[in-house]
Amino acid sequence: MNEYITISELSKLMNVSVHQIRYFEEKGVLYPAYTDTNQYRMYGIPEIYQLSHVLLLRKLNIPVQQIKESVMSYSTEEYRHLLETSLRDIEAEIDQLIQLKQFIQRTLKEHNETQNNPQENYEVKYIDTRFMNKWIEFSEEEQINARNLYEKRGHLTNLFESDLHYLYAEDKVTLCFESNESTDMRLEKGKYLTKRFLVTEENDILEEINKLHEAQTENQYASLGPIVLIERSYLSMFDNHNLIYEIQVKISEV
Repeated sequence: MNEYITISELSKLMNVSVHQIRYFEEKGVLYPAYTDTNQYRMYGIPEIYQLSHVLLLRKLNIPVQQIKESVMSYSTEEYRHLLETSLRDIEAEIDQLIQLKQFIQRTLKEHNETQNNPQENYEVKYIDTRFMNKWIEFSEEEQINARNLYEKRGHLTNLFESDLHYLYAEDKVTLCFESNESTDMRLEKGKYLTKRFLVTEENDILEEINKLHEAQTENQYASLGPIVLIERSYLSMFDNHNLIYEIQVKISEV
């Protein structure tokens, strides 16, 4: 009984296509044990181990040319370094996937909250201290445009995947995003008068700011900081015609 197997049998044993095995042979990273009189490529145990080795390195996204180099000349230390580098790359990819998962979960949670609990009136809620990174500063008469975003692009990664905070104070608007680290710029903890609302046009924001002032006057609340406008732009994927905003101001009773 022949102890060797054909390329078709090797393909089935290793769950890889015949085409891919032939490709590895063309690139010089795998060779048959011998070719029989019928021109069939035949493979033994050493070739099975070699193919396993090649497939493992391909799973680690190692280019075929580098695999050829490793098969021909790599030392034990070089293989160890290769695997350690691949491990770091995989861990970085896992971190990115975890962040993406958290973003999707947050987006779905906020969308469901908006859909299930539409906020038509102002409410007072306690909010803990938030640290802010300043991004763009402009006057109340100005509007954010593509040029502003382009010129400041280096300050924020994953644009519009984060809540953007517009701080209105002294005829000036400061566009910020929240930081996980302590910064000089912060929104102090305390009671905030808040409301979620939809924006279709720019005037909707100005109208809501006026309504906030009216609510403060009606309830005799004094402002203890800037008006905070939070844009949750990533929720616009659910409705291309509207943006979800939340308006806030820290208050005390007069």
